[in-house]
Amino acid sequence: MNEIMYPLLMTSQQYNTGAGAGAGIGNASTANKTGKPDEVYYSRKGYNLKELAISFLQVLSESGNVATGKLFHYTADIICSGGFELWSKLCWEYAIEHIGIARPRIFVFLKKKFDELNDQHRKLSFEQFIYSPAIQQGTFEVVLILQMTPKKTKVKCPVVQPHTHGNDQWFDEATRSPELAVVKRVFVSSHDLPALFFASNELMTHITNGALEKALFWLKWIIEEDAYLRKKYGQGSGLSTHERGPPSLSTRQRTHPGYYLSALFAEAYKEFAGKYSLRLHEEFQMLLDLYRMPQHMLSNAKRTDLLILMIQILTEAPRWKIPASETIISDPVLVGRALSQSEIFYREILQLPLPARPLPTKVSVSLAKKKQVNEKEEQLNNHLSAIDNAIMNFYR
Repeated sequence: MNEIMYPLLMTSQQYNTGAGAGAGIGNASTANKTGKPDEVYYSRKGYNLKELAISFLQVLSESGNVATGKLFHYTADIICSGGFELWSKLCWEYAIEHIGIARPRIFVFLKKKFDELNDQHRKLSFEQFIYSPAIQQGTFEVVLILQMTPKKTKVKCPVVQPHTHGNDQWFDEATRSPELAVVKRVFVSSHDLPALFFASNELMTHITNGALEKALFWLKWIIEEDAYLRKKYGQGSGLSTHERGPPSLSTRQRTHPGYYLSALFAEAYKEFAGKYSLRLHEEFQMLLDLYRMPQHMLSNAKRTDLLILMIQILTEAPRWKIPASETIISDPVLVGRALSQSEIFYREILQLPLPARPLPTKVSVSLAKKKQVNEKEEQLNNHLSAIDNAIMNFYR
């Protein structure tokens, strides 16, 4: 594309310098712990970042020509405003929150696509990245597949009452399951507390019996018990001192029980794969890999959601008629026609000047309250009507 036709007001070096000042989604501003008013950010199109993020997440759950047009529009705006990292986190978090067990294959697809996009993001200047046809089509392919994939909202863990922590009498009465070989293969008696061993036997017994809610109770109990012990006795006094996490983390982080649980679930999957002929090897391994992603990419809450997904696979997949994940792209022709429209949406945004400040890499939004339609939404609907024919071409 012609740089004169789509002027940029900052060089990539100037723009990228400020792009790391923030780090997932909620306010139209960065998370603020100082007590000062949050800063408001605006996209290249002029949207308030909070409203833009909410709208982006909402249309991912909608269907139809107009919804797809909106999705492409919002994606182009975020990317061209310097929000690639923010957009990436939103996509990952949406897949974990709203797709999950409905199509575990989505995580394999996303990892492959984001590896490609991240590689180009590191190599190319900002201008080269946003003008690249491959990047434009690649980003649209990600959001289109997310929109087209069947949805299933994540399950919630049951409440663990505070009186269950540090309560030997309650624990002795609650842990009656037999010792399991899969737990013995992961448990290290020289580093792991006996409470972790007995709780793990409860957890794995319920997983084996397909009792999802009871299994989730013990998952949450283990994580909360570890936090309780660390708070009471110090950071080095959790359920384990065995450093199972990545070397890049601090000692405290490497001993987090989540890494023990992910290792336990990996052993359980090997056992279940042979017993129940599970064919989700790549998908389960991807969840394990994602759990070990750099800390800035996924919050602790999202990591716990990944553990929940592993438990769902172990409890539900053995009872599926075909214990394997279905394909992601069911209509390649439709996808191809949709992606051919990418240049139109990017061109519209690239004609506009960059926002005064780069978008942060993290904002926080709640979808609990339905977003009210405002003037920007109306303007967008009018604009989409004007290019409706272009959007509908790939549906014919």
